[in-house]
Amino acid sequence: MIAVVSSTVAPSPLPSHDGARTTLSPEQRLDQTRETVASLVALGATDIFIADNSPGPWLRDRASVLAPARVLHLNQPPIRNKGIGELWLLLGSLEVLPEDAPVLKISGRYRIGAGTGLALREGDDIAARVQGGGATGEISTRCYLVRNKSVAARLWQRSLDEVYAERSRIMGPRSLLRIIRNSVRPGRDDFPYSDPNTLSLEQASYRAIGHLGLRMRPIANLDVSGTLGSWTNPLVKE
Repeated sequence: MIAVVSSTVAPSPLPSHDGARTTLSPEQRLDQTRETVASLVALGATDIFIADNSPGPWLRDRASVLAPARVLHLNQPPIRNKGIGELWLLLGSLEVLPEDAPVLKISGRYRIGAGTGLALREGDDIAARVQGGGATGEISTRCYLVRNKSVAARLWQRSLDEVYAERSRIMGPRSLLRIIRNSVRPGRDDFPYSDPNTLSLEQASYRAIGHLGLRMRPIANLDVSGTLGSWTNPLVKE
């Protein structure tokens, strides 16, 4: 099993669109990422890749402490939609992934335990924790398991397409009128299409799985825990 960690160990000290990016120090985030790596080693991951978009030299100077994981330093402009940022990190990791091995994706600073239900049966493409269904269905993107690199590439690319396409969909009369108006007068359309906030990564991934016809195994227990990077930094367990 290969593991890919989407990560920002040392966010920019500059404020983002919404203010400060985190209240956790880079040192705290690095320690939590070391715990992520340790949990993956204990689970049996043979190769661990950390796809990280930290700017500057801070993490580069300390990457060795994350061994045996290999840190992929990926340059990325500031992105308000964290889901889009994560998908670009994952897509950037594809070139180093082997072709025929299961790929476990986990978000940075989370730990996975031995009690996880993530496992693939014969014919499964993905194992994930599912919430809801239909138009509002979503999967937990903190951690999931896919069959191989090919499935991962298709899922990540289609999820990105779903996020960008959401604004162009007709949901009712108001969205139809908006699309017609913006088509006639595109110069007055000030929507941030390059960095939209219209669809969560969890929903986009669920839709991508359905549209690609991937066979998904829903699981009840991820056994994943960690600190949510928000203003209050609550502990999260799934």
